[in-house]
Amino acid sequence: GYKSVHWRCGERYCSECIREAIQAGLPPFSKCNITDIDSYAQIDRGPENLVQVNYLNEIVGGVPNATFILTFRNMTNWYKSMSNFNNLRQRFEAANITGLPKGVGRNVSEFSHFYCEYVKRVREEVAKYPGRHELIEIDIEDPTVGWQMEEVFGTNHACWDKKNAAKHNGTVSVDELQRRY
Repeated sequence: GYKSVHWRCGERYCSECIREAIQAGLPPFSKCNITDIDSYAQIDRGPENLVQVNYLNEIVGGVPNATFILTFRNMTNWYKSMSNFNNLRQRFEAANITGLPKGVGRNVSEFSHFYCEYVKRVREEVAKYPGRHELIEIDIEDPTVGWQMEEVFGTNHACWDKKNAAKHNGTVSVDELQRRY
């Protein structure tokens, strides 16, 4: 199997140690204080800290060999999901993200434009390092996605499952998030 981290790198959020390392001019994962990790999944800490977007060039250029997985889904479904998951859509709108300035992202069209431009950036950046990186693009709504992941990574297709499908409570105000970050 693969050893992975999701969101947290030891006692810290992955996004914090990655950002700190990049800002210090060091390799992206050098301050995360964990070793032998095969997969860093969801390295952000919400829209307020999307290191994989804001520091895309530094991450792709600073990791010697990596497989990047770019996920897709129907944009209307994604936008609806973000709108129903706590206050995630409002947080995207309030954050200042590379390619999605503060105040943009109020509708499916604006968010779709942001994500399409991000996809172009990822493809272009990974292509700068032929033979060094792989880019795998998957549609998470495709009913065969589990089988696709099994074919590429050798993982059991039954491990692929839909998460965060329900509306959640416990929203945090945008003002509170801006104070925190």
